[in-house]
Amino acid sequence: MKKSIFLLAAILMASVCSAQTLDEIANKYYAANGLENLEKAQTLIIQGKTSQMGMELPLTIMVKRPDKVKVLQEYNGMKIIIAFDGEKGYMVNPLTGATDPVEIPAEQLGSVQEYNMFNDSFMKAFKEGKVTLKGEEEVEGKPAYKLAVTVADGSVTTIFIDKETFLTLKSTQTVSQMGQEMEVESYVREHKEVNGVRFGSVISQFVNGMELGGMTLEKIEIDTEIDDSVFIIQ
Repeated sequence: MKKSIFLLAAILMASVCSAQTLDEIANKYYAANGLENLEKAQTLIIQGKTSQMGMELPLTIMVKRPDKVKVLQEYNGMKIIIAFDGEKGYMVNPLTGATDPVEIPAEQLGSVQEYNMFNDSFMKAFKEGKVTLKGEEEVEGKPAYKLAVTVADGSVTTIFIDKETFLTLKSTQTVSQMGQEMEVESYVREHKEVNGVRFGSVISQFVNGMELGGMTLEKIEIDTEIDDSVFIIQ
């Protein structure tokens, strides 16, 4: 009986310590990334590029609170546009042969909000009690906290937060495509600070261990005025 009591006490103590550690990680992550400053911002304009199969493609992301988003990706002189005006989402994709806007189905609008860089998936999940501390692990020689984060669509992303800087080093997620499961790893190589906010600015992406591309954020503007009409595609 005493052994059972001691075991229960040990389990409860471990749970309390884990909760305290998770709270500490979240608080330091919030401070290190300047999220208090980000919460005060009303607009973001991000210019950069993505790299895929040896090609560099210009990228622009515009975001306006609470949820307006516009993404422009250039490919061979053509512009792929994704936009959400606060009510409906639209896409223009010349690669499909269509030049007119096509409405994005309601069930797919969540993927558009993935470009909304006001939304920090870790902090959102933490506030909802959907983050679990899985221990510690080194990422390219740097000690990191390993955390399982349940995101909006119910899937789980594992993120690794630097124990010293409390910035994100890496994230991993298993995705299914054409009936096959793939492990997608994203490494944050560099961070850029703008108006007291830190953004992951150089990201390398691997699929099943093979590097396939990445993203570089070259210019970030905070609170530059954006008219609502920018998010409307006609």
